[in-house]
Order: sequence, then C-alpha cells, then structure tokens
Amino acid sequence: MPEFNQTEIWIGVVVVAVIASVMLGFAISSVSHAGQQAKRKKKYLSLNEKRQRDYDTAEDDLDDARRKLEKHNTVVIDLIHDLGDDFVGRDQAEQQIAFDEALQNMSVIREVDEHSRIIVILHTLGGYARPAQMLATALKDHLRKSKIRKDRVVAYVPYVAMSGGTMIALACDKIVMGRSASLGPIDTIFGSFPAEAYKHLVDEKGILATQDLFVLLAHEAGKYEEYAKQVSREIINEHHKAEDKPENFLADHLSAGKMSHSQAISAKDAHDLGVNVTLKDDLMKSVYEYVDARIRMINTRIEKDEALAKQQEQHGGTAPPTTEPSDDGTVASSPDRMLERTIQQSLRGFVRW
Repeated sequence: MPEFNQTEIWIGVVVVAVIASVMLGFAISSVSHAGQQAKRKKKYLSLNEKRQRDYDTAEDDLDDARRKLEKHNTVVIDLIHDLGDDFVGRDQAEQQIAFDEALQNMSVIREVDEHSRIIVILHTLGGYARPAQMLATALKDHLRKSKIRKDRVVAYVPYVAMSGGTMIALACDKIVMGRSASLGPIDTIFGSFPAEAYKHLVDEKGILATQDLFVLLAHEAGKYEEYAKQVSREIINEHHKAEDKPENFLADHLSAGKMSHSQAISAKDAHDLGVNVTLKDDLMKSVYEYVDARIRMINTRIEKDEALAKQQEQHGGTAPPTTEPSDDGTVASSPDRMLERTIQQSLRGFVRW
C-alpha cells in the first residue's frame, strides 16, 4: 500500500470536501427548484380556479347591471367587443362590428314600443360599414316612431367607440362618455386604407406612375367616399349640431379623411364639434359595471372552457372544441388564416368604418 505524506492527505481531504460541497449544493438547488416549481404550479392552479370563479361572478354581475339599467320601460342593446390581439373573439364576442351582431340588435329594436327608451352601450373599435349603417338607421327609425320627448335613445361610451361605433353613437339623441373615453373619425377604410389615401397616392405619384390596381381602388374609393358622406349626413342625429357651424359640418368634418382614422376624440373635442355629449349621468355607474363585467367574462372564458373540459373528461366525455374548424379542416382562429382572410376581404372591397 502506498504511503501518503501529510500534505497529500490534506489535499485529498480538501478535494473530497469540495466535491461533497458541490454535490450538496446541487442537491439543495434541485430541492429548491422543485419546491419553487411546486409553488408556481400551486399558484397557477389557484389563479386558474379564481379566474374560473371570476367568469361565473362576472356573469352574475352583468345580469345585475342589466337589471339596474332596464328599469322604467328601458331596453339595453350593446356592442361590447373583444379588443384582444388573438385574432379570435372569446366568449362568442365579436371583435368588430359585423352583420350577425347588428341584425340581432336590430331585431330587438324592432320589438321596442314607442314608449320605451333605448340604451346603446358601445365598446368597440369599429368594423364593417354596412352593418354599422344598418344599426344606426334602425335607431333612427325608432326615434321617428317614439312618443318620448327627451333622450329617447342614449349612447353610453365608458371607454371607446371608434369609427363605426362613433357613427352608431351619433345616431342617438345624446352620448354619455367616460372621462377617459374616446370617439373617432367616421371616414371609410377601403381595402385596408382610408379612402382619402388613394387619392393622395395618385396625386403624388401621378396616374401613369401608379399601379393599375391602386388607380382602380382610388376610383372606387372615391365613389364610396361620396356615398359615405351622404350616409353620414342622413344618420347623424339632429341634436348633434353646433349653433355657429353649417348644418352638415359635423358629418362632413368626421368623414372627410383629414384626421388619422385612429385619432381619439375626447368628450371635450366632441362637444366643441357640436356633439350633444355629457360626462354626467345617473346611469353611468351601472354602465361601467355592465361593461366591466362583460370584459371580465371575455378575459376569463378560456379558464371556464378548461374547467368544463376537465369535468367532461372526468365523466368520460369529450371536451367541446373552443374554436370551429374551417371548411378545409384547419382551425379558423389561426392568426395566419385570419390575417389571410382579412386581406382577401379587403381586396374584395369590404368597406370598414
């Protein structure tokens, strides 16, 4: 057996001690990491369960707020959209003004008698021009048959009602806005760009230097711009008019395309333009409760679906799909497919407000 001197023995002891310390450190780190993972998982499950409960609570809050608003022969219609960036509306919420939602609300408006008030709650960035126009026209039709003298149809905008949402709001007798809320211009978006932009493009480059497609779009957009101005003049309620401005000033100003389509119009800006707008209203607190509850339902729907899916799996069933497959079998909520669909719609001339 070889003999070791004292120095070599101490070196060996130190090496063994270092190795043992490193291994102990790894063991402690692994236990700590596992503990942190367990805590994170527990926190996630707790938050997930809370969000599941939040959906049911929000649904109850929405019903309570509706009951507060629908008193004294008052009917509520709403356009509360999913303003997220997931290319798919959660909890069956639309992401923009579209025909299905507009037609559903128009059906409600037709059933309202001449002695009823209508509250229109808006939380939207706009959408397609035609359904927005149809819904605004339905509100004007109700105004013509209404036997109520004041505030027959009132629009509430707690946060945002841009573009087509502004058009619908302007069809009402009065607009009640939150202090941070905004309206927007009502110029048309044709093929993904404001109609006015095509005219500027052709004017700047010259017709011979501009691609044929854009020249044709500019021609078509110009025609629709004139039509949109006419529609705006017809739809905007007579209560929205500044005393020192021409009769059609508001309609022409908002539809002229001189402002950015995303430009926010505050309550003060709207008042200066002649809009019959106010920040004070007895029902605004209930309107906030209504919209906030609906937004919470939209934001927690995924957790609700997961909970339902787990329940079905536990009972031997299959979970329902959260998105509908398209005709070719792919999921319609795919961002690429939704973007492709948006581009195709724009090229086919779908016009947006």
